Amino acid sequence: MEHHQAASTLAALLEGNARFMAGQPRYKRDIVAAREAAPGQTPSAAVFTCIDSRVTAESVFDCDFGQLLVVRTAGHVPDRAAVGSLEFGAAELGVSLVVVLGHERCGAINAALHAVEDDTHDPRTGYLVEQLWQPAEQAWAETKDPEEAASRALRLQVRRTVADLSRRENLEGVLVVGAVYDLDTGKVTLIDEN
Repeated sequence: MEHHQAASTLAALLEGNARFMAGQPRYKRDIVAAREAAPGQTPSAAVFTCIDSRVTAESVFDCDFGQLLVVRTAGHVPDRAAVGSLEFGAAELGVSLVVVLGHERCGAINAALHAVEDDTHDPRTGYLVEQLWQPAEQAWAETKDPEEAASRALRLQVRRTVADLSRRENLEGVLVVGAVYDLDTGKVTLIDEN
């Protein structure tokens, strides 16, 4: 599989993250940039992340209008629409890289952990808890410390999502990598897949 382009795109995203952390972003993402990007888009990467209001992919990776496709679900649960959106990005827009970006202190992960712990959950979070039950249950079995369990469950969910997307026939040839965003430092750290 030819991942050369995807690897250089990933390196560029991590460079953007370094600029973001240093407080030296390259892009203002203002109306001028919006107008310049308006005629058409050629994004090189997709970021599949959480709906958390503190995680904004364009800022975190210091990207401008037209550079990133962003798909968001709570706890980055790969439901049909999310997966279909990523497949669309690959087929129609030629995206060669998908970054699955989790983050610490994830509310969806915590809801799943509470449900596992109490063996009960609020019906309003039913679907999400169901989708996140496996990593939450595994993490809770490994450590009964809530903070450690949340961190483990998050990483398990990122790896699970990477594995799920990597198996998709329609994403064949797309490099899928997992990463975690630190809310306090702004740093994106790649995580291994096993």
